[in-house]
Amino acid sequence: MKIRSFLAMMIVAALAPVILFSTVPLSRLIQAERDAAVLSMKLAARATSIAVDSQWHQAIGLIRGLSSSNKLESGQLAQFGIKARTMAGSEGAYIELFDDSGQLLVDTTLAPDGPLPDTRARQRARVDRMLSSSAYAISDLQPGKLPDSYVVQVDYPVFLDNGVRYVLGYGFDVDDLMRALPAPDADGTNFAVYDRNGRLLASNGKHAAVGSFAPAPLLVAIRLRESGLVSTPDGRYAMLTASTVSGWWVAMSSPRATIDGTARRTVIYSVSGLIIALLLAGAAALLFSARVTKAIARTGEAARSMVAGPARLPLYSGITEVDRLDQNVYLGAHLLASASAERERLLSEAQQAREIAEGQNRSKDEFLAMLGHELRNPMAPISTAAHLLRMPNISPEQMRQAGDIISRQVDHMNHLVNDLLDVSRVTRGLITLEKKPVSLRAILAAAVEQTMGSMHKSGHRFETVCGEEEYWVRGDATRLIQVLTNLLVNAAKYSPPQSSIRVTLARDGERISIEVSDDGNGIEPELLPRIFELFSQGRRTPDRATGGLGLGLALVRKLVELHGGSVIAYSEGVGKGSRFTIELPAADMRAADLAADTPVATAAIG
Repeated sequence: MKIRSFLAMMIVAALAPVILFSTVPLSRLIQAERDAAVLSMKLAARATSIAVDSQWHQAIGLIRGLSSSNKLESGQLAQFGIKARTMAGSEGAYIELFDDSGQLLVDTTLAPDGPLPDTRARQRARVDRMLSSSAYAISDLQPGKLPDSYVVQVDYPVFLDNGVRYVLGYGFDVDDLMRALPAPDADGTNFAVYDRNGRLLASNGKHAAVGSFAPAPLLVAIRLRESGLVSTPDGRYAMLTASTVSGWWVAMSSPRATIDGTARRTVIYSVSGLIIALLLAGAAALLFSARVTKAIARTGEAARSMVAGPARLPLYSGITEVDRLDQNVYLGAHLLASASAERERLLSEAQQAREIAEGQNRSKDEFLAMLGHELRNPMAPISTAAHLLRMPNISPEQMRQAGDIISRQVDHMNHLVNDLLDVSRVTRGLITLEKKPVSLRAILAAAVEQTMGSMHKSGHRFETVCGEEEYWVRGDATRLIQVLTNLLVNAAKYSPPQSSIRVTLARDGERISIEVSDDGNGIEPELLPRIFELFSQGRRTPDRATGGLGLGLALVRKLVELHGGSVIAYSEGVGKGSRFTIELPAADMRAADLAADTPVATAAIG
């Protein structure tokens, strides 16, 4: 076998493992890029679906506010019709009112003093269905009351205190849905909204006819109620997501190159690089083999010229180029293997960083969703109370009740915002503690005074075990009161009525412990290790009665650690109560004696 063949074999042997082991990371990288593009489409489609849902929230809020009109309660249908015409808004929108027999009582598209048609036979089934369900219903696409118009409609059952039952219907032009869709971009991405039957409601794309059916693959997926990525015959991908409010479907459509183009380019670049590498290696083999051949020829000539002299066989080839070639091939293989290992390491680190980023992004989304719920919930009673205050002939009692509702909900929102600000300041290190010797008895008394209202409201039995000893620590009185208040509020909130809550103060050498225990709901075992992490919460009840943002215990731990202490939680399981123990370093008694004349709080422990 010629040296040229040996060199070719050596190059193949050196490059083959690199090519083989680069294939798997390359395929993973291609799949990861495609998954990232699909995830981006999914998030965009979901955001658009939420925007469409917000249109319905406005419509439902409008009709719900109209249903609480005192004109309707007192049977003043003419005045109610005037108000309904004012609230109907744009041309093409309408509001209808039916009694429980299906008879039309108000129609904002008809003249106020004109006769009303007999609709009992035609609307009876619709009215019966709404009154039996006791919940609003959103329609699919249907013809409007104006020529060549399409509308969507929400029906809302109304049950008055005097036993009278109505059904309110609010329809508006599907063109209003365009406000929820993003503007078309230069990449050819567009959005479309389909009803439950696959008929087009709105689209920001060109040549989109309202009322037409979705493309066949999308229509099949809609009929089967399957969300996700769908390939369409026009060479595009569509991401389907369902609305949680209306049951409609939002489709985000993009050219296939948006998802597959990056992966295809990666494959082309990688294959091209490998081919170029092989071509360069072949050219180098030809060059080096020519040089080695010449060196061997010169060695043969030298050997033949030594026939008459003493025979001398070299231990090595005697050709510097051949030895260097051997070393260079080995070094090249070693460098390529090192590069492959480094590439594997970087890919692994990139994948770990991606997983961490995705986890943080999920936590952020969950927190934002939870914060949105917590901030949105007070808005409905505030809006209702504000609407009540705008009504004519409102009684002083109703005005006082509306003011109380607004005050309670604003206090709740202030509490949420203050918790967020406290956590932000603590985590960024912007909080400054004014430490001085303080008595834990006074701290506990102030915290009990702040939480006694919630204790009495639920009928809890509160007990303190302090002994005769004074307990002094060096800390910020305001923040220590905040820590104990958070723990006592949690104990009261997550305990059934008439439960026992106990606070125990004890000293062990140079450490003072504060233990808050209850016999309430307890802590789930899987939640216990991360109970003090930001946004960590137990399983939320449907009514969200014990909801929150998961900030209180995280703030407790941060403040305790800033005081040089520690806090732990213990629970034997769900329904078996919980116990939170804080340990703080005891203050120098001489310093405590000097501060004894400076009270932290005036409340006493009862």
